Amino acid sequence: MRNLYISFILLWTLSCSGNNQQRDLTEFESEHGIGPITNEIELGTFDPILADRGEQIYMSLCVMCHGQNDSEIAPSLEGVLDRRSPEYVMNMILNPTGMIRWHPTRTDEKKYLTSMPYQSLTIEEARSIIEFLRVVSSDASL
Repeated sequence: MRNLYISFILLWTLSCSGNNQQRDLTEFESEHGIGPITNEIELGTFDPILADRGEQIYMSLCVMCHGQNDSEIAPSLEGVLDRRSPEYVMNMILNPTGMIRWHPTRTDEKKYLTSMPYQSLTIEEARSIIEFLRVVSSDASL
Protein backbone atom coordinates (compact mmCIF):
# COMPACT_ATOMS: atom_id res chain seq x y z
CA MET A 1 0.00 0.00 0.00
CA ARG A 2 2.87 2.35 0.83
CA ASN A 3 4.46 1.73 -2.59
CA LEU A 4 1.15 2.56 -4.26
CA TYR A 5 0.96 5.82 -2.31
CA ILE A 6 4.55 6.74 -3.22
CA SER A 7 3.90 5.92 -6.88
CA PHE A 8 0.80 8.12 -6.87
CA ILE A 9 2.71 11.06 -5.35
CA LEU A 10 5.54 10.62 -7.87
CA LEU A 11 3.16 10.53 -10.86
CA TRP A 12 1.22 13.52 -9.57
CA THR A 13 4.43 15.53 -9.10
CA LEU A 14 5.67 14.69 -12.60
CA SER A 15 2.33 15.55 -14.22
CA CYS A 16 2.21 18.93 -12.48
CA SER A 17 5.71 19.87 -13.55
CA GLY A 18 5.01 19.71 -17.31
CA ASN A 19 4.49 23.46 -17.66
CA ASN A 20 7.97 24.15 -16.39
CA GLN A 21 9.59 22.68 -19.47
CA GLN A 22 11.68 25.09 -21.53
CA ARG A 23 11.73 25.39 -25.27
CA ASP A 24 14.15 27.29 -27.47
CA LEU A 25 12.24 30.00 -29.28
CA THR A 26 13.11 31.69 -32.52
CA GLU A 27 13.45 35.46 -32.47
CA PHE A 28 10.03 35.71 -34.15
CA GLU A 29 8.40 33.42 -31.57
CA SER A 30 9.88 35.41 -28.70
CA GLU A 31 8.30 38.60 -29.97
CA HIS A 32 5.18 37.35 -31.75
CA GLY A 33 4.26 34.11 -30.02
CA ILE A 34 4.10 30.43 -30.84
CA GLY A 35 1.55 29.13 -33.29
CA PRO A 36 0.51 29.09 -36.92
CA ILE A 37 1.40 32.76 -37.49
CA THR A 38 5.08 32.57 -38.35
CA ASN A 39 5.52 35.76 -40.38
CA GLU A 40 4.67 39.38 -39.78
CA ILE A 41 1.22 40.41 -40.97
CA GLU A 42 0.62 43.56 -42.97
CA LEU A 43 -2.60 45.02 -41.57
CA GLY A 44 -3.07 47.56 -44.34
CA THR A 45 -6.08 49.84 -44.60
CA PHE A 46 -8.85 49.27 -42.09
CA ASP A 47 -11.54 46.88 -43.40
CA PRO A 48 -14.94 47.58 -41.76
CA ILE A 49 -16.51 44.38 -43.14
CA LEU A 50 -13.72 42.28 -41.65
CA ALA A 51 -14.03 44.19 -38.36
CA ASP A 52 -17.79 43.50 -38.25
CA ARG A 53 -17.09 39.78 -38.67
CA GLY A 54 -14.49 40.03 -35.90
CA GLU A 55 -16.98 41.78 -33.62
CA GLN A 56 -19.50 38.97 -34.14
CA ILE A 57 -16.88 36.38 -33.14
CA TYR A 58 -15.75 38.50 -30.19
CA MET A 59 -19.33 38.87 -28.94
CA SER A 60 -20.02 35.14 -29.20
CA LEU A 61 -16.72 33.70 -27.90
CA CYS A 62 -14.59 36.33 -26.16
CA VAL A 63 -16.71 38.91 -24.36
CA MET A 64 -17.68 36.67 -21.44
CA CYS A 65 -14.08 36.52 -20.21
CA HIS A 66 -12.46 39.57 -21.81
CA GLY A 67 -15.45 41.90 -21.57
CA GLN A 68 -14.65 43.45 -18.20
CA ASN A 69 -11.70 45.60 -17.27
CA ASP A 70 -9.70 44.37 -14.28
CA SER A 71 -11.28 40.92 -14.53
CA GLU A 72 -9.87 38.02 -12.53
CA ILE A 73 -10.90 35.70 -15.34
CA ALA A 74 -8.91 37.06 -18.29
CA PRO A 75 -6.85 40.10 -19.26
CA SER A 76 -8.55 43.20 -20.53
CA LEU A 77 -8.34 43.74 -24.27
CA GLU A 78 -8.20 47.49 -23.78
CA GLY A 79 -5.09 48.59 -25.69
CA VAL A 80 -4.04 45.00 -26.38
CA LEU A 81 -2.59 45.91 -29.78
CA ASP A 82 -0.48 48.57 -28.06
CA ARG A 83 0.95 45.91 -25.72
CA ARG A 84 1.21 42.96 -28.10
CA SER A 85 1.73 42.54 -31.82
CA PRO A 86 -1.17 41.39 -34.02
CA GLU A 87 0.80 38.18 -34.66
CA TYR A 88 1.12 37.55 -30.91
CA VAL A 89 -2.61 38.05 -30.36
CA MET A 90 -3.47 35.79 -33.29
CA ASN A 91 -1.13 33.07 -32.01
CA MET A 92 -2.74 33.35 -28.57
CA ILE A 93 -6.19 33.00 -30.17
CA LEU A 94 -5.15 30.08 -32.38
CA ASN A 95 -2.75 28.27 -30.03
CA PRO A 96 -3.57 29.17 -26.42
CA THR A 97 -2.28 25.89 -24.98
CA GLY A 98 1.08 26.19 -26.72
CA MET A 99 1.41 29.85 -25.81
CA ILE A 100 0.61 29.21 -22.15
CA ARG A 101 2.90 26.21 -22.01
CA TRP A 102 5.92 27.44 -23.95
CA HIS A 103 5.99 31.22 -24.27
CA PRO A 104 7.85 33.26 -21.63
CA THR A 105 4.74 35.40 -21.05
CA ARG A 106 2.97 32.34 -19.68
CA THR A 107 3.64 33.62 -16.18
CA ASP A 108 1.09 36.37 -16.94
CA GLU A 109 -1.59 33.65 -17.03
CA LYS A 110 -1.04 32.66 -13.39
CA LYS A 111 -2.89 35.70 -12.10
CA TYR A 112 -6.16 34.67 -13.78
CA LEU A 113 -8.69 32.12 -12.57
CA THR A 114 -8.68 30.17 -15.82
CA SER A 115 -6.58 29.62 -18.93
CA MET A 116 -7.74 30.66 -22.36
CA PRO A 117 -9.56 27.77 -24.05
CA TYR A 118 -8.99 26.57 -27.58
CA GLN A 119 -11.80 27.96 -29.74
CA SER A 120 -11.25 26.10 -33.06
CA LEU A 121 -10.98 29.36 -35.01
CA THR A 122 -9.38 29.68 -38.42
CA ILE A 123 -6.58 32.08 -39.27
CA GLU A 124 -9.11 34.21 -41.16
CA GLU A 125 -11.41 34.38 -38.12
CA ALA A 126 -8.52 35.34 -35.84
CA ARG A 127 -7.50 38.01 -38.34
CA SER A 128 -11.05 39.43 -38.26
CA ILE A 129 -10.83 39.71 -34.47
CA ILE A 130 -7.58 41.67 -34.93
CA GLU A 131 -9.39 44.03 -37.29
CA PHE A 132 -12.12 44.53 -34.69
CA LEU A 133 -9.49 45.15 -31.99
CA ARG A 134 -7.80 47.78 -34.17
CA VAL A 135 -10.82 50.00 -33.60
CA VAL A 136 -11.91 49.13 -30.08
CA SER A 137 -8.84 47.94 -28.18
CA SER A 138 -8.42 51.37 -26.61
CA ASP A 139 -12.15 51.69 -25.86
CA ALA A 140 -12.77 51.51 -22.10
CA SER A 141 -15.86 49.34 -22.64
CA LEU A 142 -13.74 46.26 -23.43
